[in-house]
Amino acid sequence: MGFFDSPSELRSFLSDRGFALKKRFGQNFLIDPNVRRRILSELDLHPGERVWEIGPGLGAMTELILNQGVVLRCYEIDHGFIRVLKERYGDRAGFSIVPGDVVKTWKSFQSENPSKVFGNLPYASGAALIGDFLENRFVPGYWLFMVQREVARRMVAPPNSTEYSSFSVLCQSFSRIQLLFDVPKEAFYPRPQVVSTVIRMVERKEALRVENAKLFVNVVRAAFSSRRKKLQNTVGSLLRTMGLSPAELFQRAGVDPARRGETLSPEEFLCLAREIQELL
Repeated sequence: MGFFDSPSELRSFLSDRGFALKKRFGQNFLIDPNVRRRILSELDLHPGERVWEIGPGLGAMTELILNQGVVLRCYEIDHGFIRVLKERYGDRAGFSIVPGDVVKTWKSFQSENPSKVFGNLPYASGAALIGDFLENRFVPGYWLFMVQREVARRMVAPPNSTEYSSFSVLCQSFSRIQLLFDVPKEAFYPRPQVVSTVIRMVERKEALRVENAKLFVNVVRAAFSSRRKKLQNTVGSLLRTMGLSPAELFQRAGVDPARRGETLSPEEFLCLAREIQELL
């Protein structure tokens, strides 16, 4: 069974198996072997490494990853694709697969601490999955994801830019992000409407620490709940529900309450969260 390097080859296989692509799962298959090899090079895998693959589909990257001698756990939601993956790789040493929605299943395996996580993430849910990982402080040493280009730009957007959001703050607070290269629409079947970007995320180890991740996320979300409103109204409302004085908190954190959330850096948000913790 080949890697499906052409649309006709892939269409023929899907037809023979009676598979219908499910739009809600964002099923766009990477058919360009050059892109696959480039991704494999960026993963820089070593024998014995524990690796996760999110959304392997029919296994084009799975084959290449397993050939590096790693211990690979795949997460796949499509039952038909799961059968194909088990047929192809079920007897391969180090291979395992978790069926179902990865957002609902990954926490059961969090203690494995994979050294690397890779995924061609669905356009509709890629940001939600990355956000779920980060909110739960699951930050492996090295992630390589393919996401919609607009999502990648949001992840690295600076303060005061239109693309800067609570998602930007979350990503930049716990990881270092690098946009590696764009992948054109022609590299996929079916051809998507958007361009993809391959990104690298590595754990940010230099002391951007907050003990209560849920509190930090709540502060960030409150600040961006209304981009036109000032912190004294957005985060201030959250503080009052906690029985805290907004004026005291902002003074302790050295943040002007007349600013808007989109102007604060990740470091300033973390400072706010730490000061709240001190006062609770």
